[in-house]
Amino acid sequence: MGNAELVAMMLADGRLPTGGHTQSGGLEPAVRAGLGADGRQLADVAAYVRDRLRTTTRVEAAVAVLTRHMALALSGTKVAPGDKNVPESPEPVALVEAAWAARVPSHVVRGVSRRQGRLLLRLARRVWPGVSTYLPNDGEIARPVVLGVVGAVTGLSAEQVARTVAYDDAQTVISASLKLLPVDPADAATWLAGLHDDIERLVKDVAPLTRVDEIPADGAPLIDVFAHHHAIERMRLFHA
Repeated sequence: MGNAELVAMMLADGRLPTGGHTQSGGLEPAVRAGLGADGRQLADVAAYVRDRLRTTTRVEAAVAVLTRHMALALSGTKVAPGDKNVPESPEPVALVEAAWAARVPSHVVRGVSRRQGRLLLRLARRVWPGVSTYLPNDGEIARPVVLGVVGAVTGLSAEQVARTVAYDDAQTVISASLKLLPVDPADAATWLAGLHDDIERLVKDVAPLTRVDEIPADGAPLIDVFAHHHAIERMRLFHA
């Protein structure tokens, strides 16, 4: 199983071979639409990440936390003290994936997440074979669902799972900014450090969730629009 803290660090490492380096978190189409144009207002990158943390990333973190909870309940592992929300469905993880899909209106964004989920599942089956107890061996499953199962199998807490999702999204966008804009790496690191409080607020909000109907439905329509424009863009650096 390994040390939970080291597992969390591994999952948040952009060098993990799960396609994370091919993503910009929607930053590339945002830059094309004018964010940080001509090197002006580069700090807007941090504002963009902060907006994601309040909306799309918050939903993904909640889904990962719920998936972890459902997997632990299925395995008979003791969950939070006093928690009686044991899933009644024989396929609770599938229910969480369906709830996630209902909160992600863009088929482009859903497709991106599921492709990443497939890559992560392929890796997880090799590194942590226990994930196969909860997920099919093949198929495109939303990335936060796979992360939640990995969290359950490796002993991550709900807080660690939520923090991994939030940090990974933030570092994905900020790392992409180094390739898309004239950004000083020291400034990029400063932006990421400045987001710690936002990440911890997200963690505090979603870590206690134990029911599917508690998953937030926060959306960011402009990010969805950017994703659709990017999907048909012929000249692009990142997949999404």
